[in-house]
Amino acid sequence: MISEIVGGLGDIGFTVPPRAWTYGNQGPGPGPDYRDTDHGHDWSASTGRAMAGNLVAVARAPAANPLPAPAS
Repeated sequence: MISEIVGGLGDIGFTVPPRAWTYGNQGPGPGPDYRDTDHGHDWSASTGRAMAGNLVAVARAPAANPLPAPAS
């Protein structure tokens, strides 16, 4: 699902940095709800921090290195 969303955003000009999403790391198949267990919470939190850092870095990049206007 995320690949379709990211692909669509890229098709219309959005920049989506790597690891721009996170999820609970419980593995495939049915299992307990994320809130009902402590399994994977450290992994999910560290992935969330990396995701936020990547998003901020990509958001700041154009201000530091603006692209020139296209030639007319």
